[in-house]
Amino acid sequence: MNFFVKKIKGLLCILVALAIMEMIVGFTGSKETWEMIVTIAVQILQFLLFILLMVLLRKIIRQSADKEKQYQRLLDHSPEAIYVHRKGILVYSNDAGAKLFGFKEPFELINLPWKGILNDKSYESLKSSSDKYEVDQQFKIHHFNLYDEDGTIRYIEAKSTYILFDGEPAREVIARDVTDQEKNSQRLKDLSYLDTLTQLPNRRSLLERLNQVIEESKQNNKSFGIMFVDLDGFKQINDSYGHAKGDFLLKQVSEYLKLCIREEDVVGRFGGDEFIIILPNAVQTDCILIAKKIIDNMPLFISDYSNQVTFSIGISLYPQDGNDLDTIMKLADKAMYNAKKRGKNNFQFFDIGI
Repeated sequence: MNFFVKKIKGLLCILVALAIMEMIVGFTGSKETWEMIVTIAVQILQFLLFILLMVLLRKIIRQSADKEKQYQRLLDHSPEAIYVHRKGILVYSNDAGAKLFGFKEPFELINLPWKGILNDKSYESLKSSSDKYEVDQQFKIHHFNLYDEDGTIRYIEAKSTYILFDGEPAREVIARDVTDQEKNSQRLKDLSYLDTLTQLPNRRSLLERLNQVIEESKQNNKSFGIMFVDLDGFKQINDSYGHAKGDFLLKQVSEYLKLCIREEDVVGRFGGDEFIIILPNAVQTDCILIAKKIIDNMPLFISDYSNQVTFSIGISLYPQDGNDLDTIMKLADKAMYNAKKRGKNNFQFFDIGI
């Protein structure tokens, strides 16, 4: 394209020079033979150059049309969904774009607004993603959900920018389904917050939740309790029956502890055979009821080892025993060891024995 453009510029310069020469010759007083010959030669050359210029222009137009067709084919067969819209009205979609939104053919989307293409829930998700941008912002990245009729949720990433389409300003949108990536990302996130054996919140998750509960309790002027729950006799089970039996017991204990707590409470595995229970908006009597429930009902739920394992539970309260994470955890841990010293299978508060 640039090669032809340079040639055209050169030819135009020559044509201008010849036109000036013809004017100079035409203004001379006499009409000599050589002047006539020069005039005719200039006119012939101008004509030839004009023909050459027209040929070059045809080549440029043809080349431009071929490139446009090639680009159109690339768009049409792109694996990514591509749309062009003006003020929210679609003027172009490729095959992948039609399929992404559940249409058979791209022409079905043409002249439709986004609201006419997406269902209400999907459109609200897209609109929520768009609202954070200025109307005339050059480049945008959207993350929104598509809610299919069968209840499936798909996660979409779309990038849009201003372009010229058919000679007029428009926005091009390139969208792709990132559901698999989102699920994998969520799975990895879950793994980083869950204990792999019991599927309970792990140490990291428990510490983050405790920090949240402390902040909420400060704002609402509420108390809460934390329990350190240790499984007495677990080492003997592991040594006598093997790690597989020990792991099975830990899973049973995890399910059992979930049954003993309130809906708003959180139980997690802190490590080994030690569990932590967080009791938001709890006072001493709430902690006593749950601790008794855990100790008294264990033989009914874990019958295989009921005569070999028990619980030792240590409890601390916020803000009575401390107002920061390290303090209340340390005191609950000490209370748990006090429970072990008192013969196990019991619970102790840090500051008083019950």
